[in-house]
Amino acid sequence: MYSYCFHELSVALNKKGLFREALAKTLKLHPDQIFNLEVERFSLDCRRKGDPHWSYNVRFDVQNKLKTFGNNAKGLIEEQPRKKDSKETSLAGSMQMPGHVDIIGAGPSGLWAALHLLRKGYSVDLYEQGKPVEERFRDIRRFFVDRKFNARSNVLFGEGGAGAFSDGKLNTRSRNAFSEQVLRDMVDFGVDKDVITFAKPHIGTDRLVLMLRQIRAEIVRLGGQIHFYSALTDVEIQDGRIKTIKIENDATPQGAWKPCEALVLATGHSCRDIYQMLHARGVTLESKAFAMGVRVEHPQSLINIRQLGTGVDTRLTGAAEYFLATPTLSKTSSAYSFCMCPGGVLVPCASEPETLATNGMSYSRRNGPFANGAIVVPVEASEKLFGGLEFQRKTEADAFNVGGKKYSAPAQTIKAFMEHRLDKKLPKSTYPCGIVPTNTWDWLDKRICQSLYEGFLNFDRKIPGFIAEGLIVAPETRTSSPLRITRNDTTLESINTQGLFVLGEGAGYAGGIVTSAADGVRLAYYAKNLKATIRNSDFGIRNCFNDNNSEFINPKS
Repeated sequence: MYSYCFHELSVALNKKGLFREALAKTLKLHPDQIFNLEVERFSLDCRRKGDPHWSYNVRFDVQNKLKTFGNNAKGLIEEQPRKKDSKETSLAGSMQMPGHVDIIGAGPSGLWAALHLLRKGYSVDLYEQGKPVEERFRDIRRFFVDRKFNARSNVLFGEGGAGAFSDGKLNTRSRNAFSEQVLRDMVDFGVDKDVITFAKPHIGTDRLVLMLRQIRAEIVRLGGQIHFYSALTDVEIQDGRIKTIKIENDATPQGAWKPCEALVLATGHSCRDIYQMLHARGVTLESKAFAMGVRVEHPQSLINIRQLGTGVDTRLTGAAEYFLATPTLSKTSSAYSFCMCPGGVLVPCASEPETLATNGMSYSRRNGPFANGAIVVPVEASEKLFGGLEFQRKTEADAFNVGGKKYSAPAQTIKAFMEHRLDKKLPKSTYPCGIVPTNTWDWLDKRICQSLYEGFLNFDRKIPGFIAEGLIVAPETRTSSPLRITRNDTTLESINTQGLFVLGEGAGYAGGIVTSAADGVRLAYYAKNLKATIRNSDFGIRNCFNDNNSEFINPKS
């Protein structure tokens, strides 16, 4: 038996999934001569405008050694045995942790840490300052109507974290055993199995909510305790070790202290009070680079035509995306797209009252009439520890004021932005709290504006109509945290506070749903197993280290 890989196997749009037949035809074999066929990755190849197709990377076995078939089989590679990841396997189960763990935050990293620690025999209390995801729905929808901001139940805070109300992208730059495990868990909780192999998978807010309910039920079934409406407000550290934590909830509005030997912080990149509290208690933090800019909206039809070509059936391909990046003319900065949401809607995502930030989300079908994406500019790490955070905060406060202090968003057509002028009339937008015409140059940081200006010129060459048909809705400030809680790379523990484990985007070491959740899986994988016996399926690292509800919201309602 001989093993091979085939890269970039072309499959017609209307024959998605029929890769065995395509491979057999390319190799001039009968389909029954191909054994153990597996898809490693597949994607939509749009390099030939007007003729997109599916591209598969597959692995398979054949009985006899294959001959070379010229250009038709240029992706054929004889496979070599894969090497084990000796570093990770040597760390498995090596870290001694207390038997009871307190986890703060029910976003991806907190949920997956709870899930996998429970599977290894740990006792877990999971605290979330916000509400279950169903109640978040109601609070957010109410906010769109009455504009009364709820600081603990909004687009950023509550079960599922900020990722619950997003495009639900699951692609990640760092595919490894932990991120693969997250995707396999999601399939176990009802997500389509294509997320494991599709190069750019996404779930959508509507399906994320259903998955979150399944994860919650599994955590409870395993014996985990979930405490909603419960916020961490303080920690006590003695001799460099976590001693007690203070939890505030409806029953104890002033907060109550409880002993804590192992504290997992998975609070997300917008819990600014946590950063300030940790700093006051002597936990080591550092400033880090991030990015800021604006959201832009375009007709989805424009993006479809420019990216796929004319006459392409988007029922087969899905709504088209874009990924744009360019150095600015000054070569001292750059502009790039971030978190693009095909067929999506805009949402406000402030975490503090009287501030305004924007984000994008979409449903699983991505069938809305507008596309939106962030266009952002890198911001260097501040010399002051909280310099980046204060820059975010000032920008968000300015946007709130310029927008009329009712959570309406400052907006400007890209064409007017390029000409430094106000619009006489703004086009339609999906932003649910209304938009207000402004000149972005008058209130947004000038260096960011200049980089955006130069970036838009470049993007219009790549996607003609990007300037003429685009709308700016500002600002986009929450791409990542401007701070990092410095941790040990191996144990994920604070470098100066024993028993404090920091995970996910809030720790400054992850970006997105999958990498954040993977941080939770990694912590549990390193932790010593407390069960007498454990099967692979109990923990779920499945041969990774060996050879062998209804829609969210109608924005206008």
